[in-house]
Amino acid sequence: MTTAGYPTREGPDARGSAAPEAEVLGTDRPTGRTRSTNPSQPASAGPRGPRFTLNYFDPPADLQRHILALFHFEWNERDIVDRHPGALGQLFVTPHGSGSITFGERRDIVDASPVVYPGFRLAAPFRIQGPWHAFGVSLSPLGWAALAGCPAHRFLDRFTRASELIGPDIDQLAASLVRQYRSGELSGEGACEALIRFMRPRLKTVPQPHEQLIEQTLGWLGSSLNPELDRLFDQLAFSRRQAERLITQYFGLPPAALARKMRAVRAAELLAHPELSDEGAAEIAEAFHDQPHMIREIRRYCGYTPSQMRKADEPLFQTMLRMQNLEKPGSFRVIGR
Repeated sequence: MTTAGYPTREGPDARGSAAPEAEVLGTDRPTGRTRSTNPSQPASAGPRGPRFTLNYFDPPADLQRHILALFHFEWNERDIVDRHPGALGQLFVTPHGSGSITFGERRDIVDASPVVYPGFRLAAPFRIQGPWHAFGVSLSPLGWAALAGCPAHRFLDRFTRASELIGPDIDQLAASLVRQYRSGELSGEGACEALIRFMRPRLKTVPQPHEQLIEQTLGWLGSSLNPELDRLFDQLAFSRRQAERLITQYFGLPPAALARKMRAVRAAELLAHPELSDEGAAEIAEAFHDQPHMIREIRRYCGYTPSQMRKADEPLFQTMLRMQNLEKPGSFRVIGR
């Protein structure tokens, strides 16, 4: 799946849209065949051409519960200012570009060192001196737990050096991949495949009852924009207190806060689609007390109101919202399309 990012007011819908023919691009290499659940409107490059490209590849079948997607990203401008929605965890390497990302009062450096994180509470602004290239994997909550072996809530809203959690071998691998990528010996997809080969034997076992809790929580989150807490606790094989602790451990937030965040992010993602149906718009409206409540929540978690998002010159943020892989776990119901 290949996405081209466009400057604000360039391209047909001015939102960094993706060409549908790219979104169904397949590969017979070991990563598997890409698939698209959220096709976008056709787009042309416009007079300046796309500002970036973002390629997604499906992981091997045996790792699809751990890894939602592999990705390769290129943005060949000198000064890049945007924001990251951070709804999903990642392990990634930056072979070109350097800068910083801001989480409230915390500022983390972006450079060639491999980085891992389980997600952000709020969208995070960043500034990169380009050209900026990155490759990596998007992690499910199970993937974070199996790879990092640490509670997600302790590592929210920060870029953690991967070697701190995975061990020094990841630094040696990343240095080799960066050298090969910079020399042209290795493609972005090839680098992703190397990360998969590195990760597979290092994934730790998560207790089966905890795996089931993760799956049930994903199913609950994906069942509605505003899922009922009692419905979640009724189906879990843990007391309410134990369930809240475990969900915080694996997802980074307790259930109520997690549902609130995902409601806002999914609503923003849905509103970014020009093909949103009337039924989808009605479901979004029903998920909030009223329109001002919806606007406040989206602004809280995404940094913009819906109308501001359509005007903001942050094409990567808008494109990532539209391609968050929120339906990839298999439990998230498709809404409004």
